[in-house]
Amino acid sequence: MTPDQVPRSHGYGVRLDPETRRFRVRNEMTGEWLREPGGEIASFTFFDDAYNAWRQFEVHKRPGE
Repeated sequence: MTPDQVPRSHGYGVRLDPETRRFRVRNEMTGEWLREPGGEIASFTFFDDAYNAWRQFEVHKRPGE
């Protein structure tokens, strides 16, 4: 995913890339994307998997915690 593709993704933290129908995880505090060991942006088929990865990736106090 190149920087010019990022605005097509929708959501906060867990973003849906409508073209690939895959979820991607972004740390909204730092702006960095969760990446695979090879350097590519990680993608998830299921929202729950992406959400769990996001909770580990963007660690800060959230409402109710």
